[in-house]
Order: sequence, then C-alpha cells, then structure tokens
Amino acid sequence: MADTSIVEKIKKLLALATSSNENESTAAAEKASLLLAQYNLGLADLGPNHQEEIDESGVETTSKFVTWKMMLLSGIAEANGCTGMRNTYTGSMFLVGSSTNLIVCKHLYEYLSSAIEKRAKYRKGNGRGLAYLNAFRVGCATRLRQRLLEQKREMEESGIPGSVDTAATPAIVVRSMFEKNQLAIADYLEGRGVKIKTRTDSQVSSEAGFNSGYEVGDKISLQKQVQPEGEQKQLNESL
Repeated sequence: MADTSIVEKIKKLLALATSSNENESTAAAEKASLLLAQYNLGLADLGPNHQEEIDESGVETTSKFVTWKMMLLSGIAEANGCTGMRNTYTGSMFLVGSSTNLIVCKHLYEYLSSAIEKRAKYRKGNGRGLAYLNAFRVGCATRLRQRLLEQKREMEESGIPGSVDTAATPAIVVRSMFEKNQLAIADYLEGRGVKIKTRTDSQVSSEAGFNSGYEVGDKISLQKQVQPEGEQKQLNESL
C-alpha cells in the first residue's frame, strides 16, 4: 500500500509546475525521484515484510504507437524503478512497479507530457506543420528522458547525499535497490506470461522541429528550490 505522506509530498512538488514560461516552469522530477529513492531504501531497511508488491497501472490509451509518449513514459519509469509498456492489442500504455512508484511515475508523466504539449501548441502556426510539431515533441521527450536517466546514473554512481533528516546513502545500496526492483518486475511479468518486444525506431521528418524540441527539453527544469513544508530505454511494448 502506498505511503500517503510520501505521495502527497511529491504531488506538492509537481503542483509547483504551473508556469508556461520555459525558463520558470519546473517538473520537480529530480526532487521527486530523490525522495522516492529514499523512501524505497527506507522500506528495504524495514525488511521483506514491508516491501510493496509489484502491480501495474494504466496511463492512457492510444490508437497507435506514439513515439514521444512512450519515450517519455519509459524514461520516467526507468528513472524511478518501474517499467513503461504498451499493449499492442488494446493500445493501453501502462506502468509496472510498486504501488508508490506507480503513483509517482503517473504524476510525473502527466505533468511532463502536458508541459511538452503546451510548448508544442505555442509553436503552432507560422509555417510549422504537423511534421515539425511531432518532431518537436520527440526532441523534447528525448532530452527529458536523457536527463532523467542521467540523474538515475548519478545516484547509482555517487549515492544519495545526506540531509538534515536523512543520512547519506552509498552508491552500492542505491544500485542494489534498482536491481531488486527490476528483478521483482521481471518475475511479475514472467508470472503473467507477458511477451516483451523492444521497439527502438524513432524516425522524425523534421530535423528543425526535433532540434528545437531538444533545446526546450533542456530548459524544462528538473529541479526547484521549495519551501521546507513542501519538500520532502528501453521502450518496451507487450504483445
């Protein structure tokens, strides 16, 4: 069962992302991911009886594979101990992971996908057609995914710094946590007979659109200073 306090803290971080200005808007994904990692490590310290069971949760349904959406979802999922997938037959995009991780990933996806769409809408017109806008979305999602995974690698290589309330966590402990999550997810999928197909094609028809989106993806901040009370590729497709 998800810890409501941890979820509420992360929801508050995401609620701060209200600005339409590229330089001011924030997803607070870095702080949310860090908080989630610390929470998972805390559960591990309590022993196996306190580990959350693996489950799955739908995100949205698309009539066809949408590259930028799956790229974003898979990046968010991997950075937060989950797996992002899409069912070819039903078109359902969904996440697999522990209950708290699922909630956090869904909120991150909702915010970041909305942030991309707002910026694509802002660029509509002035000779920019569907090809440009679609490539813009892919470019933006590509950069956001890269940054989320860079953040995860930093935690795995350097550990999690300590704070007033928590002690520093060694890198080897962080890596172990992510490995345990992935093993648990793999067991869950195997137990349900899910067949996995990796899809990596991400061709775009507008280089200008992709480059513009990539630059914007670098401007959507993944970190924000918040008040103390509010603070704390895998592209898989199931057959």
